[in-house]
Amino acid sequence: MEILGALCWLCGIVSAISFAFNLYPQYRKAKKTKETGLTYGFFYLAYNGNIGAAIFVLWTNLQTGEFQWPLYVNYALATYFTTRLFIMRIRFGK
Repeated sequence: MEILGALCWLCGIVSAISFAFNLYPQYRKAKKTKETGLTYGFFYLAYNGNIGAAIFVLWTNLQTGEFQWPLYVNYALATYFTTRLFIMRIRFGK
């Protein structure tokens, strides 16, 4: 059972990092083309999803005494790239 738990933990870490970096290709493309192609609705939903989920996970972790740091890395990186794209969206106007 320890091996299964370790594999699940490893899968969670890899998945959280992969999900967090899913905006990186869009960031690189926007930086190159000077156009994000993203709507303000996208940013609204992305911020609500990342920040709201992080607050929920924090609250749950405080209740259970567990600390799920891969999720915090996920939400922090996703919020970082969303913010970078939002700044580009404002700067480029597209």
